[in-house]
Amino acid sequence: MEPSKQPPGRPRDSRVDDAIRDAVRELVPEVGYAALTMDAVAAKARVGKAAIYRRHASRGELVFSALVHGRQPQPLADTGTLLGDLTALARLVLGIFSDPVVLAATPGLLADLKQQPDIAARFQDTFIAGERAQVTALLERALARGELTALPDPAMVHAAVLGTVFAWVFLLAQPPGPALAPRIAAMVLAGIAEWAHDDH
Repeated sequence: MEPSKQPPGRPRDSRVDDAIRDAVRELVPEVGYAALTMDAVAAKARVGKAAIYRRHASRGELVFSALVHGRQPQPLADTGTLLGDLTALARLVLGIFSDPVVLAATPGLLADLKQQPDIAARFQDTFIAGERAQVTALLERALARGELTALPDPAMVHAAVLGTVFAWVFLLAQPPGPALAPRIAAMVLAGIAEWAHDDH
């Protein structure tokens, strides 16, 4: 087991952690990621700025923590078909990116991740790895049901869903209506069939 990174002394006050996290989630939709400052978070949370820096070395780390804290991938029920499972996955991703805080923070946070490889690695190990595991599980279920004759690359399928949602929400700035998830699922399913055909 790794030793705790918490320095010796009094235990960290979880109420301060909660206040900082709540302040970030309130401020990001109001002012935007680029305008978020440690001073503003400290004032909103009613804590000293030093308390924030003891926990987070940068704005990127602060916002990342606020976005992913306690966020565990929601288990996707087995719908009985690959199309149904892909639709559920697309709805899950759309739900995440419909969060006002995620919507406001993601473009700036992704830009900062390029300059902060340690946070980028944590992003891969939490959000990306959790979703990738779900994609792998639903593809393995489809293989076991006989819907697939071989397991597609989970990374490719994940990228098809995640990338389409990202492009729709952030690049095209389109509202994610109720028909979007089934359409994404159908498109990805068609892609899987094409990849399988190309592999033979």
